[in-house]
Amino acid sequence: MSSWYEKLSHKVEDNAFKLSVWSAIAVLVGGLVTLPPLFLQGTVQKIDSVKPYNALELAGRDVYQEEGCFYCHSQMVRPFKWETDRWDPTRQYGDTPYSKAGESVYDHPFLWGSKRIGPDLAHEAALRGSAAWQVSHLKNPRETSPGSIMPAYPHLFETDNMLDTEVIKARMSALRILGVPYTDQDIQNADSLAKNKTKGDALVSYLLKLGKDTMQ
Repeated sequence: MSSWYEKLSHKVEDNAFKLSVWSAIAVLVGGLVTLPPLFLQGTVQKIDSVKPYNALELAGRDVYQEEGCFYCHSQMVRPFKWETDRWDPTRQYGDTPYSKAGESVYDHPFLWGSKRIGPDLAHEAALRGSAAWQVSHLKNPRETSPGSIMPAYPHLFETDNMLDTEVIKARMSALRILGVPYTDQDIQNADSLAKNKTKGDALVSYLLKLGKDTMQ
């Protein structure tokens, strides 16, 4: 005997008009539920130690997105005991090392991720805070992490992947409109921080920013 769901499905799917109407309703509802978070930023508890990305870190974040790093790495320790115990059994970062909304207040978009083909990077600055290690890992992941399936990114450090400081400054100006408290001086500092730097340099700078502001 057919279930009520199957009967309902046949009634809707066999009628093109009904299918179109219900599909439109489903899309509308799905769109509406994504709106409330846009108006809840004021309710996020601020963490005073969390600062906006500087020009080089922001450029690295863009590289992180361009290369699809978030497909394999999450940036969020969930608020569950088995999660916090797994991440920090020694409690060296405090009694509640799970991620807080205030840590991502300047992130546009959020890069929390949902898969951990690679390790979680929420506190990368505390766990692997060596720039030399990060460079070696990006150029040849197997050198620092035997058996890693991560692709190698030596090309990011080549001279044909230099940063464009004007693009970075434009990006910072756009983020300021969205509420990131960049000053004119912060934006101008892009020239000194990112000039003659490669995308690889920027990505390393970004990785070493992750969790840095909340380290105890």
